[in-house]
Amino acid sequence: MRIMRIGVMVLVLILALTSLAAAGPDKSRPAKPAKVKIHAQGEIFCPAAALVFGDMVISPSRCYVVYVLRDSRGTFLAFAARDAKIPPGQLVRLNTPAGAKLKGRIFYLVPLRTDRVIVPVNSMMLVAFRAEDYGPRVTLVLTSAQTPNLSITFAVRF
Repeated sequence: MRIMRIGVMVLVLILALTSLAAAGPDKSRPAKPAKVKIHAQGEIFCPAAALVFGDMVISPSRCYVVYVLRDSRGTFLAFAARDAKIPPGQLVRLNTPAGAKLKGRIFYLVPLRTDRVIVPVNSMMLVAFRAEDYGPRVTLVLTSAQTPNLSITFAVRF
């Protein structure tokens, strides 16, 4: 009887120690994206599934050109119609006729949190980015010199 109690206590102790070891800090590598695609300035971006950011759902049924837009409300990643193009590197002021035309072709404005000035107030510019597809989420990482590694993550809805 005494041997059985000692055996049970040893078993309980082993189980307790292994559960503590399993609950320790995660030392695994960070997740790697299943797919990575580099988009140059002005290259068309066609999401494979709906991208969700807050209460905004970016439709996968069309393709977009991606800009950075800054106005009095803040800085945004702008998803515009694929035919709304400007030359790469060119800055467009929103209070010009070209700016008004481009602004009318924007479908979605996703807020960017940054402490850097990417473009001046009341202007927009094409942006290069890397799309990292992790399956349940997609991260867009801006790759221009002004915005090294500025990113925004979307949930994916199929």
